[in-house]
Amino acid sequence: MTSRRPRWFAAVALAAALTLSACGSDDESGLSAEATASETASASEAADGFTAEEREVIEAVERYQTAFYGRGAKSIEATLEGTVTDQFFAEAVAGEKATTEDKGLQRLGPYSFEPSVVTIEGDEAEVRGCLDTTSSFVVKRGETEAGVGSQAGQRAKQEITLERVDGTWLVAFPFGKDATC
Repeated sequence: MTSRRPRWFAAVALAAALTLSACGSDDESGLSAEATASETASASEAADGFTAEEREVIEAVERYQTAFYGRGAKSIEATLEGTVTDQFFAEAVAGEKATTEDKGLQRLGPYSFEPSVVTIEGDEAEVRGCLDTTSSFVVKRGETEAGVGSQAGQRAKQEITLERVDGTWLVAFPFGKDATC
């Protein structure tokens, strides 16, 4: 998964610099703590281009993808619970079991998702981006590295719809496109 740490760190560093410069200045500019907090929040949002609400939706997608691609030999039912809607749960479990678990296989290796667009309308959202599973493989259960017969992933565009259920964003349907990104 692609780390957001460098962007987040830049926002924190900017906020710290703004705070330190305000504290160490002899300038009587009249800046209040509220103004500084507001500037910090704006800097944080600008760091990755997404609002706090959009980041909540992206984090829900990341939880789903970790449950799906990063679970190793764990059962899909156990890891997917609480990340997808009830309607999608049965379909996702059946599909993934047929692809991996029923065949004695598991997913192994890193993956990343780079969101490009987040749209939120009420309790529904859509995230578009690029899922990269080129370093992720389907291997025999218990194996710790890819070998002969391992199936590598790909880079593909994804559109993921989500629903807010009881205040929590859940994946309702991930749609992988045939197009690469």
